[in-house]
Amino acid sequence: MNATTPTVSRGAPVSTERRPEAARPPATSGGTSWLLPSEPSSVPRARRLAIAQLGVWALHDLSDDAELLVSELVTNALRHAGGPIRLTLSLCSVDRAFRCEVADEHPEQPQVRRTCGDDEGGRGLHLLDLLSRCWGSTCTAAGKVVWFELHPPAIALEAALEEAHMTP
Repeated sequence: MNATTPTVSRGAPVSTERRPEAARPPATSGGTSWLLPSEPSSVPRARRLAIAQLGVWALHDLSDDAELLVSELVTNALRHAGGPIRLTLSLCSVDRAFRCEVADEHPEQPQVRRTCGDDEGGRGLHLLDLLSRCWGSTCTAAGKVVWFELHPPAIALEAALEEAHMTP
């Protein structure tokens, strides 16, 4: 498997080589989730929600990359799936990461495309590969979940995890 061509198999994550195929979903803490309608206004709303949540967790250093990647995943869900989109943001204590998941009702797994210089689309998964520590896609009973992880500095993550445990 190489970093630009994920493998697809029903029930297994689609992933770059940066994450083993046999990996289980990590334990999360302090997660929050929103159901977004299948409309273009959900893209800027998802960006705002992600930035606000990172602010609550004092993980401001991740804001630029998270904002771009959240935007890409929600846009892809709008383009390729019908129905509502669920955005879930969480902290993964086991993987020491900020995790974003975008769930939709379309079962087809994302495919990395080869793009030319003048193509207007098709670069979202390349951005995931470049900016995230790892990413993938998992089939669900209702469709799929596409996710990515960003890794903040250890001190910032410890503080965010403490805050998440104190917040009801």
